[in-house]
Formats: sequence, C-alpha cells, structure tokens
Amino acid sequence: MKDASPGPGASATTARRPGRPRSEQVEDAILDAVISLLSQGVSYDGLSMEQIASTAGVGKAAIYRRWANKEALVLATLRRTFHSTPRVLPRGESVREDLIDLMRQMRHNILHSEEGAAFAVLIQTLTNNVALMHRYQEAVIEPRREQYREVLRRGVAGGELRPDLDVERATVMLTSTLLFVCKLYPTFEVTDGYCVGLVDDLLRGAVPR
Repeated sequence: MKDASPGPGASATTARRPGRPRSEQVEDAILDAVISLLSQGVSYDGLSMEQIASTAGVGKAAIYRRWANKEALVLATLRRTFHSTPRVLPRGESVREDLIDLMRQMRHNILHSEEGAAFAVLIQTLTNNVALMHRYQEAVIEPRREQYREVLRRGVAGGELRPDLDVERATVMLTSTLLFVCKLYPTFEVTDGYCVGLVDDLLRGAVPR
C-alpha cells in the first residue's frame, strides 16, 4: 500500500514544514501518531500497528519500511520526543557554572517543552516493559547523563573536585532530584535558584578538603 496523506489524528508538525521531503513528512506523521495514542491512554501492550497506521493516515507498509517492530518504533518516538530540544554544551568555564547550565536546561525541558508533557506517557509505557526500559536508558538517558559525568570528571582531573568523588552517584543526585521535584512534587515551585542551590549543595561535599 502506498503512503497516504496524514489523517486528522496526525500532528500539525508535518503541515508546518510543507517543503520537506515526503518521506520525512510520513515519518513525522507516524511518530506523532504513536505519542498521540500513548497520550490518550493506550497501553504499550494495547498499541497496534493498525492503530498507528490509521491515526497517521498511512499504510502499515509505510511503518514496516522504517521500523522492524513496535518496540523499535516506540523507542524511536521516545528518542525523538526527548531529543527534540537542542542541547547547549557546557562551556568549560568551571564545574559549578557548567553544572548550573545543565540543570537549567533540564529544568526548562521538563517544565516548558514537549519532553515534560511526554513524561507521564514515558512512565506508563516503560513501567511494565523491562527490555524497552533498558533500551530507552541506553539511547536517551545515558547520553544526557554523560554530559554531567564529563563535567564532574573534568573537575576531578583538574583538582576542583575531590579525587575520590563518586561521579555516578553525584550525577544521579542532581538529575533524579530535579526530575522528582519537577514532575512528582506538583506543590513545589522549582525556580532557577533551586537549580543553583542543588549544584551548590552537591559541591559543598565534593570540593577538596
């Protein structure tokens, strides 16, 4: 079956850039359909290629030409959603300033971008699918956490931080705390100053004695 025009269930994303190649428009329509269905409460197990094709306004063949199975398609959807906001690389001025920059970006992405809106979808999609969770961690989460690790390792190597600092634990302390207060603690106001305070609290115990 030939690719059809995106149906009413597809996102306006494709309409915003009519000059793009047809193949990209179809791919966007499919990925938009997946996140739309999951957002509407369709479970991962209940999600079918038929539903996705119908929502995207394409034939199933268009999906299978791009992704081998549902797991690969959902992972691609999550990767696109959570990589949709451009990242600004740390400037290397100091460990403190670089960590604050990363935390500010994370706060913005959680609270004010498509990523934050997709968080609930992510949780319900991955909770009961351990294999997909592991693949998501590798493809989406780890590249982001590696930015924090690089800054912390540089701090250790340059003497700004203690040589025995547990880089992995420090990374989780920053990122997991911010994620929790932003998405799972709705009565808490997460200000820019909160990001600065988190970094400073960590550094109090991380600088050489």
